[in-house]
Amino acid sequence: MSLKKIPYGISDFKEIQQSNYYFVDKTDFIEKLEDLNERYLLFLRPRRFGKSLFLAVLEAYYDKYYKDDFDMMFGDTYIGKNITNEANHYLIMRFDFSGIDINDVENSFKKYLLNELNSFIIKYKLSIQLDENPIIVFNTIFSYLKTNKLPLYLLIDEYDNFSNKLLLQNKDNYLDVVSHKTALFKQFFTTLKTATAGNDSPLKRMFITGVTPMTMYDVTSGFNIGSNISLDTQFHNMVGFTQNEVDELLAYYKVDIDKYILKEWYNNYIFSQSIPTPIYNTDMILYFINKFLKENQIPNEMIDINVRSDYSKLRNIIYTNKKLNGNFDCLRTLIAGNSVSVQNLIQDFSALHLEKESNFKSLMFYLGLITIKNREFELNLSIPNETVKRIDIDFLDDTLKLENIFKLNTDRLENHFKNFALNGDIEVFKYLAQEIKNSSSIRDYIYKEQHIKSMYISYLSLVPYYIIKSEAELNKGFADLYIKPFNNAYIKYFALLEFKYIKREDKATKTKITTLAEDAKKQLLTYQDDELVTKYTKENITLVKVVLVFHGWELLYCEVV
Repeated sequence: MSLKKIPYGISDFKEIQQSNYYFVDKTDFIEKLEDLNERYLLFLRPRRFGKSLFLAVLEAYYDKYYKDDFDMMFGDTYIGKNITNEANHYLIMRFDFSGIDINDVENSFKKYLLNELNSFIIKYKLSIQLDENPIIVFNTIFSYLKTNKLPLYLLIDEYDNFSNKLLLQNKDNYLDVVSHKTALFKQFFTTLKTATAGNDSPLKRMFITGVTPMTMYDVTSGFNIGSNISLDTQFHNMVGFTQNEVDELLAYYKVDIDKYILKEWYNNYIFSQSIPTPIYNTDMILYFINKFLKENQIPNEMIDINVRSDYSKLRNIIYTNKKLNGNFDCLRTLIAGNSVSVQNLIQDFSALHLEKESNFKSLMFYLGLITIKNREFELNLSIPNETVKRIDIDFLDDTLKLENIFKLNTDRLENHFKNFALNGDIEVFKYLAQEIKNSSSIRDYIYKEQHIKSMYISYLSLVPYYIIKSEAELNKGFADLYIKPFNNAYIKYFALLEFKYIKREDKATKTKITTLAEDAKKQLLTYQDDELVTKYTKENITLVKVVLVFHGWELLYCEVV
């Protein structure tokens, strides 16, 4: 029997089951959703986590229209063997807002609603006349369903997709859509709320997916007709892949690789602080397996171009008014390998108040740019994996260029790094320091040791030969930078870097420099014995241990141990 096809980019559940695609069974969550007291739900996750496919599963399970296909679609699933009373019980109205034209929102949204409502009427053979006003059609449908006691389940996918795009383009246009009473988008949600009220209300269930709570807050002043279950423990892995699910995928397709590679690049998302086990991004794993099977090797490009493209569109949200403010400092801290903290994640905030630190950090969490690390006095958040770290670095690099603060000759940097990889030449580390020193504009932003380090991480990570690990745990200590080989058989050298820092206002005496350098050497000699390091030396790749001592932004000492 042929291998099942990989459902990379496929969100049609019926097609997956009909056409022999691999399906990771999440249908036990249907039972869990029904057990909730709330029937109107909002579920947020970053892009490409499998939300659209899960909605397709809900549609197929609950829709009367698919009753004859039930056994084909659900026969071998958990819910097919544990059928609930509500299976094939509803008329389903499903919307996907990702295709709305932001250059003509009102007309595009109106046409889309009318088209979907007309399809709904035809699909269920309802005796309803179409009107030019979609709100009138909505109310007519709701009245018809109420009179005929036909229960409705409403699904909305990517509810905030076009509004987020609009926010990137023009905040005033965004406000027009989400806050003006006459705006169709606002009327749409007002109409949904009325359909949940009163005896025999037709709208029995509702499930809405999106990325952030901003639009819902701005259009409804919060999801005040139901519950936001995004941070609930029991729904943590309703989308995304667990470690066991990834292991089963790899075993099925006979992908024999070091599993740590996948953990490092695609894992470590935690969406509930009481969950100790992280999940993987669905799309990233399917992308990797798809590429691996085609090329029979680890892909040269570990980041799916579609994922990179999705995040690149968010730059203007991340950088409020294109200014290097406190939000920029937060990003730089994260890139340096440190965590940032909030008292609690904010579940309701406006897109217009991103200058507030807790809102900005919460936004980064919902976008998947940071994730929960642990809870101490406050909730600590950090970058989840190598993929996101490199996307965050792209943000930082673009912003420094945009603000005309720091522009590096990356071709020259790559040549220096190549010379290190092949010959062990440490000029690359000196070159980067010299460029920082020469750029007077960057100096205002170099006032802490972690900021020097974040610059090194950012620009060394632009070169694909290595993975740059900050605060890598080695031999019960934490190395400032671990520059480890990745997916290149020609690399001859790798490195451990230890930074020492003298404040600009303090005097950099020879004795002080020597003392700091000796401390750094002792640390490096300890780190070199860790098995995460020796695994490469056993492969005849030479470890280079480098001490760097900075006085402010100026490199005073750079030597190999």
